[in-house]
Amino acid sequence: MALVVRAVVEDGQLKLLDPVDLPEGQQLRLQIETLSEEDAIRAALGDAVRWHDTSDDSDAWVEDMAGEIAQALSKGPSLSQIIIEERESGW
Repeated sequence: MALVVRAVVEDGQLKLLDPVDLPEGQQLRLQIETLSEEDAIRAALGDAVRWHDTSDDSDAWVEDMAGEIAQALSKGPSLSQIIIEERESGW
């Protein structure tokens, strides 16, 4: 039987973060695999978050054009300034 649980190391000891349903005295063989910060966050939040599908590149053009977009946005007043001016003019 394979069981995957999350754990942290505290004072050199493993502390399980997930409950296990095993009988007292059950012997185990552990394989310890460290998690990246991103993997740990994904494991902790699980299905509570809709994760970005890395195979979906429909918005890749934004990254490709990031420099051009930043340059275009740097010309003229900032978006904040435009909003302030519109509010002041009663638009």
